[in-house]
Amino acid sequence: MAVTSIWAIKGKADGVINYAVNPEKTIKSNPEAVSKLHSIDNLILYTTDEIKTEKCLYVSGINCEPETAIQDFKDTKKHWQKKGGIVAFHAIQSFADGEVTPKIANEIGYKLAKKLWGERFEVVIATHANTTHIHNHFVINSVSLFDGYKYNDCKETYRLMREESDRLCKDYGLSVIRRPREKRKNYGEWLAEKEGRPTVRGAIREAIDIAARGSTTETEFLDAMSEMGFIIDKTGKYPKIKHIGNERFVRFDSLGPNYSYDEILDDVYENYHPEYPNFPKQQSPQKIFEGLDGSPATYGYYAVYHCYYKALKITHAQPDENRRLFLFVRQDHNHMRDYSDKTRLLTEHNIGTQAELYAYRVNTEEKMKEENSKRTELRNAYKRASRAGNVTECSRLSSQIAICSQNISVLRNELKMCSSVVDEVEQLRDKLRRIQAEKFKGKEETRDEHIRRSSRSGFENEPRRN
Repeated sequence: MAVTSIWAIKGKADGVINYAVNPEKTIKSNPEAVSKLHSIDNLILYTTDEIKTEKCLYVSGINCEPETAIQDFKDTKKHWQKKGGIVAFHAIQSFADGEVTPKIANEIGYKLAKKLWGERFEVVIATHANTTHIHNHFVINSVSLFDGYKYNDCKETYRLMREESDRLCKDYGLSVIRRPREKRKNYGEWLAEKEGRPTVRGAIREAIDIAARGSTTETEFLDAMSEMGFIIDKTGKYPKIKHIGNERFVRFDSLGPNYSYDEILDDVYENYHPEYPNFPKQQSPQKIFEGLDGSPATYGYYAVYHCYYKALKITHAQPDENRRLFLFVRQDHNHMRDYSDKTRLLTEHNIGTQAELYAYRVNTEEKMKEENSKRTELRNAYKRASRAGNVTECSRLSSQIAICSQNISVLRNELKMCSSVVDEVEQLRDKLRRIQAEKFKGKEETRDEHIRRSSRSGFENEPRRN
């Protein structure tokens, strides 16, 4: 089994070059090299370090000699007049612990480099045997020796690298990574779930679990999903779903294992003991607009934020009584503090229009300038008092500087909130228009019918599948 990666090196690569040249992870026997890993020259020197390659027994070059590779790379760029941008690429091929010897690893690495880059580029290959897992390093000149074109690092070239590495591993009798068929979660969804924040797909899966456990036919399942505010589209090749408050559909097969539409229906048809959730009577969202008349399009800024923050509070406190509305706004629950701060800011300063917001912003910017000037004067005074050895005056000035810094922080935060309000107020008005139209009010008759037909009610919302 071999894991592959490749990175670009730009300019002098002021940071340490990813994992392979991370001094905390790889430079154990030569810590003095840490400060030298900032250029292609030192990268090649690191890659061919005697300690890491067992006295250079497992170092080789393609279209160049390792000893002269640094100058060869420079000469090629000079010849083709391409010295800027990405100067090289650094690739790694790492093997499983104890699966391969340094000699075999170097043979595989050489063949891999020859196949992928040997026809056009200069490459240095070095096999490192100083860690628990043997791995190959490749340093590839970004400019072709033969035609002057730069190496195109993209998904397709990386796919070829991975496939060729797997093929060579098979030829040498090594294991190959078996990649799962199902799609991986995107990073945003994975991080949100790890931190316990709500996600679109998480809300859909939760609703599907509830509807499937309370249905025995496809019609009942669709009615239950509609009751919770979901729209299912089966017209295309891939069935998809969305909540009425969201703009985009999500394909069932992207929800995770066992959540394709056919798999869900299989469970529904095999459900001989349906369990219908006994939700409380759904409340009307009109109480969100108490004291206000007309369309949300006519509301001032503070009224818009007051109404939407109220919707967040009631759905957070009573999700079941406001289930449709809850699914519509739940993605904003983790931003409740932010909405609360903006509501307070707009209400305290009676900001209802864009002109009033702009005037407040200009005034806040002037206050920031004054506080910055005041802090600069205090800092200069502190320096003079410090040179004079006046400890008491330094202490007094230090306290005043801290107060100024705190005031600047508050003003800076208010300016950020002002910019955010301008960007999102129309989106909130649109959400409030949908809420006011009561598109999220539950279908009481359908829900009651489910409960009447239920043999039992009130179950814990556990995962539908193991």
